[in-house]
Amino acid sequence: MLGTRWSHAILMGLMLAIAGLAACDDAGPPSQQDILSDVLSRKNQFPDYPQAGNTYLSFTLGHGFQVNYLAPQGRAWLWYPGNRAGVREDYKIGIAAGRKAICWRHPKNSYNPVTGQSGGDFACEPLDLSQRTVVSVLPGDPFNLASGQVPYPLDRCTAPEAFDFNRARFSC
Repeated sequence: MLGTRWSHAILMGLMLAIAGLAACDDAGPPSQQDILSDVLSRKNQFPDYPQAGNTYLSFTLGHGFQVNYLAPQGRAWLWYPGNRAGVREDYKIGIAAGRKAICWRHPKNSYNPVTGQSGGDFACEPLDLSQRTVVSVLPGDPFNLASGQVPYPLDRCTAPEAFDFNRARFSC
């Protein structure tokens, strides 16, 4: 949903997604400001994201690793940790609060365990923040996610070996 300001639920979802990573830290959970600072401190290595015809690996502490194949015409398939099938998605780029945004629509019967929200409507997030979660990209659909199938249930803390990225920096 595009509007004139960011939805409180979307911003809180981003904070929760980042906060989930703190569960791996023995020092206890960081403040919301520390959490947001961590994401903002990441270099944007993929300023051209999203590009159709690529498969992206993203990482947040809340979700862990996610694999996303972006097809033409705003279609996508998500390989989400623990799922035994791919999640069909729609995506689009828009403007919200004067900033570029990426918006995702998931099936009505889907559920985001980090934000606690169900699918059905487009939910948007700042594009620059989304870009900072991307840690690697592969050309095409090497895992055949557009089939709706996934090669195996993805572990949230283990990225597929095909991706090249700093595994010491991005881990649970």
